[in-house]
Amino acid sequence: MAFKKIILLLLFATSATRCFPQEKKINVYAFVAEDCPISIFMASSLKNVADRYADKINFYLVFPFSTSNNKTAAAFKTKNQLTQFVTKIDKDQRITKKLGATVTPEVVITGADETILYQGRINDAYLEPGKRKHIYTNNDLATALENITNDKEMPKPWRRAVGCYITKEKE
Repeated sequence: MAFKKIILLLLFATSATRCFPQEKKINVYAFVAEDCPISIFMASSLKNVADRYADKINFYLVFPFSTSNNKTAAAFKTKNQLTQFVTKIDKDQRITKKLGATVTPEVVITGADETILYQGRINDAYLEPGKRKHIYTNNDLATALENITNDKEMPKPWRRAVGCYITKEKE
């Protein structure tokens, strides 16, 4: 009788694990602006990374400007096929200040304890605003996620994001 109970407990534990997936412990915050040309250009790179890691990582699109709202954010997400991302309208810039974002697009990756694991550019397509390369060779966000998901650190110094400056809202 005891043997049957153990078998049943093992079966239940195995099926319970499948029913309740593990909590995602990594968060990617992508700071974007609906009208920033670099944010618009980088959307396809964000989509590719999210498509690859959506089952392991939480993805957030943070809109840090007072002009952003649910309608404009939804239009940006739809147009750029960023359905894996949860929208965060950050009019009061709490998230922006907490994570230290300064431009759009910029990404910040945090662990479960909110430690910043990477902060910087998505890739090296832009040398500076208005100066785009025809071919980019470094996909920093994908590299960071590959390292982090394999328990490696992203080598420093992290590359500074290039984009449209986030103007700080008055307190």
